[in-house]
Amino acid sequence: MALDIFYMLNPEVMILGLLFIIFFALIQLFLSRSLKDRNSASVIAFCVSLLAVYGISRTGFDISSLVYKIGINSSAAENIFYSILPFIILGGLIFIFWKVKMRVILTLSGLILMVASRFVYEKAIVLGIGIVVLCIGLYLFYKESRRKVKSGIYLRK
Repeated sequence: MALDIFYMLNPEVMILGLLFIIFFALIQLFLSRSLKDRNSASVIAFCVSLLAVYGISRTGFDISSLVYKIGINSSAAENIFYSILPFIILGGLIFIFWKVKMRVILTLSGLILMVASRFVYEKAIVLGIGIVVLCIGLYLFYKESRRKVKSGIYLRK
């Protein structure tokens, strides 16, 4: 059921996803410099990049033929893509860990694991791990708020 999503991940879908991220980042960067409201810049960038990727996919743009015209065999391109994909994911995770605080990552990971427990075979194990990770993340949020209260950042009423 949920694993059918992984069967849809061929190189073209992954390249379209990466194009969406690239379009979104570039458009959001340019709009955030010209617009004062960052939220509206993000929404506009999301919509424009989604429409751009949708247009690319609807026109029937064949990425594998483009790669073949460059001089790379299609099966070799898929093998290269699948060997590079883990490094792309690892780089993205390192970037996320670098930019986002650990308490946010643990809380979101716990929530994702709790939702994912409905779609896996070993529901109890994934649900248990999700609850533990969520509790650790919430505990770190609590400790941070207590530290801010003690240092005088927040005033108690």
